Amino acid sequence: MEYILGAYSQLPFGSPTEEYETLLAQQLKPLLTMVYRNSSIKLLLRLGISEYDYLEQNHPEVNMLINDLCRKGQLEILSSSYYDVVLSLIPTHERTSHIEKTTTYIRKNFSKRPRGLWFYNQVFNSTTVPNLSLSGLDYIVISTYNQVNGTVEATRPFYTEEMGKPALVFPIDDRFCKETADLYNSVISLEKYLASVRKLCSESTNSISTIMLNLDQLMGESGSVEVFKVITDTLGEKCTLPGLYLSENEVARTHYLPSGIYGRDFAIGKLTSIKQLIYDSPKLSRNYGIVNMLRDTLRDSKRNIDDRKSMEQILMKASSSSLYFPNECNNPAIARGVNKYSCEMEVALSKVPNIVIPEQTDIDFDRVPESLIAGKANIAYLSHRGAVLSRFIISSSLCDLAFHSGDGLFADSFIDERTNKEIKLAAKPYEVTSLDKKRTDFFAKAPSMMLGKIPVNLTKRYKFRQSTVIVEIEIENLSDTRLSGFTYMNTINIALPCESDVGCPEGLIKDGGSSFTQSLMVSDKSCPFSISVVLGEEADVSRTDFRQKTRTWLGDKSFYEYTQLRIKKKLSLGPYEDTRLTIGFRTEKRKEKHNDTTEQSTS
Repeated sequence: MEYILGAYSQLPFGSPTEEYETLLAQQLKPLLTMVYRNSSIKLLLRLGISEYDYLEQNHPEVNMLINDLCRKGQLEILSSSYYDVVLSLIPTHERTSHIEKTTTYIRKNFSKRPRGLWFYNQVFNSTTVPNLSLSGLDYIVISTYNQVNGTVEATRPFYTEEMGKPALVFPIDDRFCKETADLYNSVISLEKYLASVRKLCSESTNSISTIMLNLDQLMGESGSVEVFKVITDTLGEKCTLPGLYLSENEVARTHYLPSGIYGRDFAIGKLTSIKQLIYDSPKLSRNYGIVNMLRDTLRDSKRNIDDRKSMEQILMKASSSSLYFPNECNNPAIARGVNKYSCEMEVALSKVPNIVIPEQTDIDFDRVPESLIAGKANIAYLSHRGAVLSRFIISSSLCDLAFHSGDGLFADSFIDERTNKEIKLAAKPYEVTSLDKKRTDFFAKAPSMMLGKIPVNLTKRYKFRQSTVIVEIEIENLSDTRLSGFTYMNTINIALPCESDVGCPEGLIKDGGSSFTQSLMVSDKSCPFSISVVLGEEADVSRTDFRQKTRTWLGDKSFYEYTQLRIKKKLSLGPYEDTRLTIGFRTEKRKEKHNDTTEQSTS
């Protein structure tokens, strides 16, 4: 029996250095060394562009070894989307550009043009099939285990067709993928895994079998690279490559491969498609909406923009699919790295004359619009839901302070002092009105509400001035009864690059602490900017740092996510009386040199 031995890694852009180094030490280097020492072994390989770039910068000898194996005919590299984009989520012409960019990169760096295509996380859409011939590729390598219905579509090579364009598919043997996923999920031990793989090899009867193992799932288990030796020892030297197989065999079988999520790289659960996965998650749908807004703005703009090509490159980075998979976007380090490109795109577009970014858009598909405020120093999105700043970009640092940080900036709530119950307004639709043509002043009115049995009116006014945002909150008692026993609270969730110092004239406010103060300074040597918060009067301000426990390829790790500032004002209002709270929020670029803002994480 002939077989194709393959390995792939899909570490997303922005992955920690530890993961790149572990992948290299535990899997990639031993595997390539084994292939180099045995000329009868041939390997089909897929790595992401970020991984090739990392190797070139830190371990160029590994790329030289890959190049040498390609020249010897022992290694065949798969092409894929540049920046690991889900091809079905981008327009047709962008799909071809992504594939061709990857193909050109591999050809220039490894002296051999790829012939096969890999789909990131094995999200397949049949409409991508015509792009195969347009990109000069011959075949697709993908698992045919369909997660939606739990069945295997095919086990032998076949032709699929879409819009009259055929494509040859080499289906991955799902039995090996299942065992690898079980090892990663700690369902089986390493010894059991190696024994099961040996048994599967001895039971294989197909005329050709494609065994493609996920190196990311293997690298956390020391010694798991031995699985490749187990396969070659059991199946012998009939190892081939798709290109060699095609030159010696003719494939006549046809089968239609429907769109779907295949393989076992991540779990889709009860969902039926990648788009449902996006739309069912507010976080993912927001990512998708921002990138599509940028794409539409660039497309509708005039064609004679001098730096259009550079903007399109930034858009390609912003489309990175790490933003669309829960297992990856839940890692704040990766999410912020990818989001930085969309910030860069928005800043670039805001500075080009005659380009109109929509003043209002629903970027998170919640049927409630966001108002855009594009200034020289900052770009903000005022959400009509909760009248919060759901996106606040510091132009000089390309950092979004509100990126996935709880309810955003300046969220309103009331606390019942008797029950300590919090009444949140961040999800309530506000009536938002622009007060000037330059769109620098906005008035927001909360829906009618009752505190106990007393009707209350809450309004907010935003004033955007250069690098400063001034928020004026007014709370009015609408009854002839005195209002007491409630505390108004304004929450500012700041998604900082890393944990920073929060200081006030009274001293530092530590995580979990509070202070009665009128001014705050948020800064750290590792952050390229500082934030100052000034209040119209002294108030009780507390600080809480939130961390997120995330499953990574190297196990569970805790990552810093955001810092929450809570400004509290006790209410004691007579009949028809009102009170005000003014908050000044200013961002400044640090003048002194700062260190790298690498994400902080602890095991």
